[in-house]
Amino acid sequence: MNPVTVQSRRSILHASAAALGLLISACGGEAPAAPAQPTAGAAKPAPTTAAAVPAPTAAPTKAAAPVTLRVNHRTEKYIPVRTKKFSDLNPNVTVELAQDSGYEKLIAMLAAGDLGDVVWASTGVGSYFELAAQGHFLNVETYTTKDKYDLKQHFPRAIETARLVDNKLFGMPNLMHPSHIGLFYNVNIFETTQVQPPTLTSSYDDLVDISRKVMAAKPGIWGINTETAYPPVLCFIRSFGGEMLDPPSLGKKPAIDRGPAKQALQWLYDLRHKHKVHPMPADKVDHKNGDIAMWTTGMWGGADQAAVADRFKIEAVLIPKGPGGKRGSQGHVDMWALYAKGKNPDIAWNLMKHFVSKEQGVEMMPETNIPGSRPDSWEEFAKRPLFKVFKDFIESDGGPGPLAVPDNFKMLDYQNVFQKEVTPIWAGEKSVDTTVGTMMGPLQLQIDLPKATGK
Repeated sequence: MNPVTVQSRRSILHASAAALGLLISACGGEAPAAPAQPTAGAAKPAPTTAAAVPAPTAAPTKAAAPVTLRVNHRTEKYIPVRTKKFSDLNPNVTVELAQDSGYEKLIAMLAAGDLGDVVWASTGVGSYFELAAQGHFLNVETYTTKDKYDLKQHFPRAIETARLVDNKLFGMPNLMHPSHIGLFYNVNIFETTQVQPPTLTSSYDDLVDISRKVMAAKPGIWGINTETAYPPVLCFIRSFGGEMLDPPSLGKKPAIDRGPAKQALQWLYDLRHKHKVHPMPADKVDHKNGDIAMWTTGMWGGADQAAVADRFKIEAVLIPKGPGGKRGSQGHVDMWALYAKGKNPDIAWNLMKHFVSKEQGVEMMPETNIPGSRPDSWEEFAKRPLFKVFKDFIESDGGPGPLAVPDNFKMLDYQNVFQKEVTPIWAGEKSVDTTVGTMMGPLQLQIDLPKATGK
């Protein structure tokens, strides 16, 4: 790998620890941390009981001699459990685990030329795209063709996202979620104030009205709390009919200065500074303490019911549809990939299939509140509270929108620039028009940087 690329990536990661923590929640998040961050980026623990886990289906791996595979992964507990099941099925294969929490270890291992055989990678912060474009991941289509592997087992958006680099498949989707579209609320607050809670048909104006009524009836409680990182703001912008980028995915220029995008930012600004129903950072409140009536986050927010125990009950709807009748979303996908320098790619492929099976989706659900990237594993939890609303969205609203990744694949860098430039809006230091006017230049400069490539 080009040492300049490695050093640049490392410096970005050191400078962005806080952003990474949020973005892999989810994600995710998003966290796991958020997941994804919650990654932009992570999923959070959800210690509720999962459905019965089907027996593992991976076929024993044929090998002439003992083999050792290394798995570069995040910190979720289901991964070591799943790995052990693979080794039990394949006694000749020893699997070593190397955690890359925060990505710094991942980059250090990459610089040393020892990334591992199977690698967890994020699309939400872009490590999957950059490493694939730089030639560090194998195109697995040779294996999918040979095995007649049915890609339709996964959500279409997950496979589309995996193919964003040169329309090739440099990995397989581990999970997919629709980003930060959840609107959770404290049932007890609404019962004690006798204010009607939000529904799937509530409008953005309704959320303001609901917040005002709650705060009037119960002083000391905030009406609503929203997130300010790139992925959740994108969901609001898309609800209002706007986009972050033009085109929406693999964008070549920012689109934040257009009317619908600015309307979304103005709504978020007004919550804080006009209507005053939204806490400021200095207020140091937490919905898990019962300080907030409504809050937005990704589907991993369903984990919070266990955290608050019986102090109050949580319910979930989704952020409102905007003026155009659409609910903004983004298909956030976590990936498994095969390291191009791995010594046993055939056996590593079998392990990767084990990681993206229906069984893994079922096993990961209690910890992440996201049952993988396959409709069949999502179906196992069809009626689960705090999950069903997200499943219904995936099925009835046409699935999540495309990932808002810039054309040069430098997803993390772009998000960092955006979050720095948009801060005056949250702080109330500048108007939306002024802030957007000043951020267009830095955003375009970031997009214009050379594309990540190994060529």
